[in-house]
Amino acid sequence: MSSKSKSKGPKKSHPSHTEKAPGIPQPDRFKTTVSIVQACSLVGLTIVTTNLLQSSISPVYGSLAANQYHDRLIISALFLAGLTHRWLNGSGQSWAQLLAVLLLSVPSAVFFLAQFSRQLGPRLGPLITGLVSTLPLTLISAIAACKRRGLRNNGVSSSNVDRQWTSYEIITSLAVVASFTSHWFSATLQQWMRNYISDSKLLCYYLLALFQASLFPSKYLLLAAFPTLHTVLYTAHIPSTYTNGLLNATLHNHGYSLVARQESVTGYISVLDNAKDGFRVMRCDHSLLGGEWHPPPGKQSGMREPVYAIFVMLEAVRLVQSAARPSPPAYDSTQKEAQENALVIGLGIGTTPSALIAHGIDTTILEIDPTVHAFAIKYFNLPSNHTSIIQDATLWVDDHTTNTKNHSTYNYIIHDVFTGGAEPIDLFTAEFLHRLKDLLKADGVIAINYAGDLNLPTAARVVRTVLEVFPTCRLFREEPAPTTTATTKNAGRRATLPDFTNMVLFCRKVPGAFTFRKPTEADYLGSGAREYALLPRHEVDSSSFFPPSAENVEGEGEEDVIIRKKNTRRKEVEKAQLESAMGHWGVMRSVLPDAVWENW
Repeated sequence: MSSKSKSKGPKKSHPSHTEKAPGIPQPDRFKTTVSIVQACSLVGLTIVTTNLLQSSISPVYGSLAANQYHDRLIISALFLAGLTHRWLNGSGQSWAQLLAVLLLSVPSAVFFLAQFSRQLGPRLGPLITGLVSTLPLTLISAIAACKRRGLRNNGVSSSNVDRQWTSYEIITSLAVVASFTSHWFSATLQQWMRNYISDSKLLCYYLLALFQASLFPSKYLLLAAFPTLHTVLYTAHIPSTYTNGLLNATLHNHGYSLVARQESVTGYISVLDNAKDGFRVMRCDHSLLGGEWHPPPGKQSGMREPVYAIFVMLEAVRLVQSAARPSPPAYDSTQKEAQENALVIGLGIGTTPSALIAHGIDTTILEIDPTVHAFAIKYFNLPSNHTSIIQDATLWVDDHTTNTKNHSTYNYIIHDVFTGGAEPIDLFTAEFLHRLKDLLKADGVIAINYAGDLNLPTAARVVRTVLEVFPTCRLFREEPAPTTTATTKNAGRRATLPDFTNMVLFCRKVPGAFTFRKPTEADYLGSGAREYALLPRHEVDSSSFFPPSAENVEGEGEEDVIIRKKNTRRKEVEKAQLESAMGHWGVMRSVLPDAVWENW
């Protein structure tokens, strides 16, 4: 018998990785993949939704303070979901239905807590708010995702590694990525909704919450009906004619009235009148962009008196004189060729550009927020005879100086971009300031307003960066340095007490000392505030922002101190900005009553 005939039966084959092992149910790859996508979408959408809700309390705490715990609360919620979801009963559908009810109900608790912002403060308030909103909503969404059908008892096979990825590992990995991109995605989504649906963050939140509720309908949604209607109809946070009336009824009890409001690019913008004391202010979240006193009877035309002197001091760029730059000639409307020009970055209510225009200076305004520009014209009499550019300053300046042949140059540049309790650090990099220097005429002057705690390291970095770019600068405070606060001699170390103020840096692009000429009556424009504050008085020694020895700030090298586009030390700057924002919060609470900040 041949060897072929000696076969004792079919050969036994060993099971490969692609064959099903007997007795072990194998997951359907396609269905499992779909379940993973749905689960991750549920968690990701919830994270974006909670970001909108957390951001909606920016008018109460400021944008930096309101969002300071958001990412950490999300990570904590995902970690808790990983620890608890295996021991919790209920299907993914039932947990998703609970999530839908809470998404619609939680805002009422958030806005209830906002009424105690004075007692809670800008540190504890956002944390407690996140503990009753961001944390439970993200936790429940992650549990619902992990318990989705097709994921609860199955892993996901990987063809590259000999192991099983659990549903929780996959969802958590993607959700962690989503937590760090939620601010960008929320801003992008809100921009889209602003263009096509509404400006209101809260309305955007409810639309997303209703969308999620429609995916997981249940009879328990009736439980969310009352808190939803109460928030939408009686808290006045979604602008309408009806809610504007509700808001005014509350503000009138505190001596204020709402003139206009709108959520926009930089935050919640509103215009408020105080009839008792006779002034009007523009608000952006938990900050004031400026204000002016109501004109006395019989003087409805002409320059208004500004509430804040710092905006008047910026006009002193016109007073700078040196051996190479004598005083500018008086404005003559018949000699257009002799007219000077100015670039103003950051508008506010338009105090400084209005004065420049009144002096016959051809003024270009560069402002990122269209609502701020529109409100300045409509409610603060910003003259219409100016050039307006509504765009991000970094993008326009970069494009204008690099892609435009024979670009414009200016006699004066005003750099005033403080808002929301912090300075946009991208507008203080050496690269951006070098481009502004290119935009100055040979004898031009730039005024840079820095608002913040001068005892924080960021102030020293800003000053040293400006002095790195401009060869000649003089620094002036808005008010005298407090005697109870440590000076900026130790600029690299945190002082015992904060020193929150405005400081203007006047600089020229060429070396050489300069002075300020004595103002004339024409410079004052008939304004008592300008007569008092136009000429800078409280000079700061720039050497106070340098360490007393060869050692740099916090032991850093010179390149670490200078703020550069690729080396802004963003984490440290953001930490310092948050500290500064906390001080700014206290300052703002001393300017307007708590009830005005808490009702928006």
